[in-house]
Amino acid sequence: MGKIFAVTSGKGGVGKSTVSVGLATAFSKMKQKVLLIDMDEGLRCLDVMLRLDEKVVFDLSDILSSDDIANSIYPVSDNPFLHLIPAPTKTGLIEPDLFKTFVEKIINYYDIIIFDFPAGIDFTLYTCLPKQTLFLTVAFPDPVTLRDASVVADKLEEIGVNSRLILNCFDYKLTKQKVYNTVDDIIDKSGLRLLGIVPRSMELNLLSINHRLKPKGNAMSAFLRIAKRLNGENVSLPKLKKI
Repeated sequence: MGKIFAVTSGKGGVGKSTVSVGLATAFSKMKQKVLLIDMDEGLRCLDVMLRLDEKVVFDLSDILSSDDIANSIYPVSDNPFLHLIPAPTKTGLIEPDLFKTFVEKIINYYDIIIFDFPAGIDFTLYTCLPKQTLFLTVAFPDPVTLRDASVVADKLEEIGVNSRLILNCFDYKLTKQKVYNTVDDIIDKSGLRLLGIVPRSMELNLLSINHRLKPKGNAMSAFLRIAKRLNGENVSLPKLKKI
């Protein structure tokens, strides 16, 4: 049985899907078989980021209504370890009981499964995931998204779900200038244990256009550190100015 992660956020626009792609890519670079599942009905984007949008015919809803899973799983070009299941283009097509049955089946075929959930606090499908699922809450280091991350943390705790914080779009200069709070203050405001920090990066902003990350860039290094921690390795956080 593979490891299961669910990426979420309180506020939209914090780079949740970018983080999902970055983590999936990092795990695949470690030669782990990865399945990335877009859960954002009506607003899918992972197919565009991975340059699969012109190939997509079937999506998650087709899997749920059929026993033929293979048609809706798309291999990513030039990456034999990474596959994608796109979200439906219409809303209301993911039926919880069918989704739960699908998850129980698919977890036996991959080393890593990452669910990219839509932002917000509709947790209807969260309880369909296995108990060992670790939720990864993405936030910017600003007061609004940290408050929203705290709300998500509280609600996840209410339903008995474990979650960790991924701090995205971190800019050391803004922290040094005291525009942003210190990392310790950020952790306190979110109410979550910090898993990793992803730097502010034009490369990440352009992911849906360039469809790739530099193998040795700062962003990829950050995702690899997080992936290794999720695999149980003891990876220290580098000095903040080097993130």
